[in-house]
Amino acid sequence: MKTTAFVSVLLAVLAAVLHADGPRIMHASFPDGTGLEIFTETTGSTQIDSEGSMGIFQDVVNRMVIDRANNVLFAYNLEASRGTDKDTVMVRIMPFSDTAEAWQKDFAKIGLHVSGQRFPTVAAIREFPAVKIGEVVTLDILYNPSTGEKIYDVLRPITGAGTNTSVVAVLARQTISLKQISIRVNGQAMSAPASWMIGAAVRIDMPGHGTYVVAADDPHSVSRDRTFATAAHAEGKTLSWTMGSDHVEITSATNVLTQSGTGVLWVYHDPLFRSQDQPNAVRLQAADTVEWLLPKR
Repeated sequence: MKTTAFVSVLLAVLAAVLHADGPRIMHASFPDGTGLEIFTETTGSTQIDSEGSMGIFQDVVNRMVIDRANNVLFAYNLEASRGTDKDTVMVRIMPFSDTAEAWQKDFAKIGLHVSGQRFPTVAAIREFPAVKIGEVVTLDILYNPSTGEKIYDVLRPITGAGTNTSVVAVLARQTISLKQISIRVNGQAMSAPASWMIGAAVRIDMPGHGTYVVAADDPHSVSRDRTFATAAHAEGKTLSWTMGSDHVEITSATNVLTQSGTGVLWVYHDPLFRSQDQPNAVRLQAADTVEWLLPKR
């Protein structure tokens, strides 16, 4: 594999990062309009670069996970396209098969380092055939059995992507993260799906209580015909609000707000909504636009 195409794209991305006025996150677009957001997380103390590095070669996105010293920890190829079900995305992760030696000179130009003759990569193709918009899937990268620390990539389908294969570093925005949540309404526990959703807004359908749409930013400029109230409060891993006769408390395995520990959020409530597909189950959805989540009238 020739690395020139990858390095030219990567240099442009790094230039954007160097002039950034805040933390950045990687977005990848694919020819059918599918988009992914990708970042790295750790459960321990390793100083990783959450943004990482990405480039393109022959319409395939190349992903590299790096630490704060610009050492390449892991590499893989990435494809995405529309899933077979509505509002889903197929994500395919493939081994990075090139030798590390072929990249040494080009990496030296952009300050990245790799040790050994081959890149650490996935052992075989991994495919997620139907990832919902806003739903998160993870790829385990490194695990330290002595400390229990895990480093993993987070991949999230997003809307509003371009229609060609491209990568870009964008300014990280405030989003809501709900992972393996527990829900209590008026003190009573409700069973919730064990998924992980991230978005600028989330929707929670609760049997007997209608549906709630919660937004991280003021939605009134883009949703003029629905009334949102600044009723919710995020405090670490807890999100709560009181509307009408209901007090809702949600606990997440992650901090609710991705860019800050606490904050006030906007809430829309439709008490009469009842899901036609799963009327007796709590349902979670997430997206980067409020309109995508609002129930149809």
